[in-house]
Amino acid sequence: MKVFNQTTQILMAIIAIILILAALKATQPISMPLAFAFFIVVLVYPLQNRLEQNLPRWLSLIIVLLVLGGVVALAQGALSLSAEIIEPKVPQYLDRLEQMWETAQSWANNYGLPVPHFNSQINNTPIQLTQQAISGFQTVISTISLLILTISLLILLLLEVSQYKRKVQQAFSSRTSQHIINAVGNTSEKLRRYLTVMTFTCILTGVLTGIWCLIIGVDLALVWALIAFILNYVPTLGSIIAVIPPTVIAILFNGVPRGIATVIGLGIIQVIMGNFVDPRIQGKTLQLSPFIALFSIVFWGWIWGIPGAILGIPMTISIILFCQEFETTRGVAILLGEVE
Repeated sequence: MKVFNQTTQILMAIIAIILILAALKATQPISMPLAFAFFIVVLVYPLQNRLEQNLPRWLSLIIVLLVLGGVVALAQGALSLSAEIIEPKVPQYLDRLEQMWETAQSWANNYGLPVPHFNSQINNTPIQLTQQAISGFQTVISTISLLILTISLLILLLLEVSQYKRKVQQAFSSRTSQHIINAVGNTSEKLRRYLTVMTFTCILTGVLTGIWCLIIGVDLALVWALIAFILNYVPTLGSIIAVIPPTVIAILFNGVPRGIATVIGLGIIQVIMGNFVDPRIQGKTLQLSPFIALFSIVFWGWIWGIPGAILGIPMTISIILFCQEFETTRGVAILLGEVE
């Protein structure tokens, strides 16, 4: 009977998980902005809490929103600057790539190997241009709607986050409510620490990447620094991918020796940051394997599209940290992450 009950509980848990995931996918227009808003609240709530000790809640909320707006504007400015730097160099890169392709084609033809012709021209018919314009307009509308809903949910969550303890205490028994409050608090604190330390190491990695590219003479050093900063949020895989573009550019325009120097230098930076600096600051409380990191991005991308891929790592980390807080789900945390 005991074995039967355990089997029933496991099956019920599996069914519940499937239903929850199906609901998340079906309610993507609402659940995905809510997840974005939740993570933002986790990050900024300490600032709001400190401001509310000396200022009215509405003024504290305005200041927090202004800070968030400044961060978004800074990120948008960095991306725009990178695009402006890359745009005039695209023809040069295409010409160089075409030259190398023709060289490879000549070599392959000598051995009777078929190689397709390189075509750097983009031909669009009026119908294709119209379809692209409509698709772009729909994307803009969808993005604006997403931002409006996310901001609305964020404001409501920030207004009510200080009252959640009282609501939980009223909804559950004293013991259960205290357990839930502690679990949510510990998870939020660990997640906040993880993201803060990750941001610091990503910034440091980006700066070192840019400096090394400048030393070697690799073009677009600022762009590679920004790419390294963004990709290093993805454990292990991001570090590997971040090394590839500057190495390719170095080989194309600076020769193989500098390309080798680029990949060695950037590889050393990634190894030091990933295996020494980050673990020393972060501690060994949580580590994601490359498989789990990639699976998180692909899986949440399937659930919520591109925004889900962006949220994949934080979502998985949140699940692991929350499962750590309960004895019955600690095994799930161990399976998903290397918890010590």
